[in-house]
Amino acid sequence: MDSIPKGKQIAPFLVFFIIHSMQIGVGALGFQRFIAKTAGYDSWISVLIALAFSHIIMFIIFKIVKLGKGDLIDTHYFVYGKIIGRIFNLLFAIYFIIITVTIVRPYVEILQTWVFLNGSVFWFTLSFLLLAIYIINGGFRTIVGIAFFSVIIPFYLYFIFLFTLPYADFSDFLPILDHSLQDIFKASLHLSISYLGYETLLIFYPFIQNGMDGKKWAHLGLLFTGFIYLYITILSFSYYSEEQLQHVIWPTLSMWKIVKLSFIWRFEYIGITTWSLVILPNICIALWCASRIIKKTINISQKVSLYIIAPLVLIISLILQTRQQIDQYITWVGNIGIIINYFYIPLLLLLVIIARKVRK
Repeated sequence: MDSIPKGKQIAPFLVFFIIHSMQIGVGALGFQRFIAKTAGYDSWISVLIALAFSHIIMFIIFKIVKLGKGDLIDTHYFVYGKIIGRIFNLLFAIYFIIITVTIVRPYVEILQTWVFLNGSVFWFTLSFLLLAIYIINGGFRTIVGIAFFSVIIPFYLYFIFLFTLPYADFSDFLPILDHSLQDIFKASLHLSISYLGYETLLIFYPFIQNGMDGKKWAHLGLLFTGFIYLYITILSFSYYSEEQLQHVIWPTLSMWKIVKLSFIWRFEYIGITTWSLVILPNICIALWCASRIIKKTINISQKVSLYIIAPLVLIISLILQTRQQIDQYITWVGNIGIIINYFYIPLLLLLVIIARKVRK
């Protein structure tokens, strides 16, 4: 594991903000549609199941960094050797690149649909990438600072959901378990896509002071994310009917439309622009992970790798033009994320244990 100078490391409690900010992004604006199709009013149970699974995987991740070589890059070398380990590292770099696209492109679509009808995908995406590059060049601690403020400043938006209470009907949640357990588990799998992002800990773990001290904060970050998704789910399903949720593309944004104040008539504009602060650390962390993997795998500077990655993100974003293409891309990347988190990471722990025994 690399020895990171203390001046570049972060306090363990900041892991809470990194994990939470990475999980709350564009997915929080439209996840209800996917789970409503499968589990209906029982979707709140799916939220809890997905949360439980994420805690299990987080436990496995900390086992990997403890028994392995500290981060995913060196652990791959430890398990597979230099040549095959390098291949696996580059595959993960590609994974974080395509994750970046799933963050940037849907948000740009929201801006085009709700705020700037004739907005350019190129200029919006380029603006986000240039800002992300500027932040990343400031170092990992700068990224963490942005993640901290991305949790604190937009927090007021969660209180805005309470405007739906006069129109809410909580009796719709009864009877409980109206759907089969298979449907509920299937919905939790769809929701797992929104929970993705905590696997970044495999990359930034060496930057945590007394690394294992960040364990409780990582789990607290997951727990807080689960609470936010549960809160939004309950209010969404009490406000919309099950049929409506299956057809509304951005249910969260539509809920903001009912807010009418004497000094703000279209509050969704405020919510969407504020949400850009939520999106920004997602982009920064994903790009940082991809560029750091390339830096340690190919032995080029992180700045150079960043300048290689950013144009790739821009090109892929420009290729995705229609809503259907974006939906298909997000589903495809989500399936890859589920395979990595729920199959490969447990397998990697097993391989680490075997490698340790063989080397002894």
